[in-house]
Amino acid sequence: MLKLYKNWLIQKGYSTTTQNNKPSTVYDYTTSIIRVCNWESKTIEQLAESISTILPQYTIGEHSARGRMKSRAVRCSVRAFSKFLIETQVA
Repeated sequence: MLKLYKNWLIQKGYSTTTQNNKPSTVYDYTTSIIRVCNWESKTIEQLAESISTILPQYTIGEHSARGRMKSRAVRCSVRAFSKFLIETQVA
């Protein structure tokens, strides 16, 4: 499912690399989703099944500042993952 998410991000026009050929948004979002899975002790499939409860926690709730400097990437990646699930109806 992570590969499908990555491909969806690319199809939606998210950057894969910066001008300096460093990993960009697609990398940040996929690693952030993996990080959320680890924090929640869930597989990506389990995260997809519980996205309706996970999304509010990471966007406005108790975990919205989790990950320090990466918190924005975490919040945005969880939102994008939710959109991915709605649009592709994978879960």
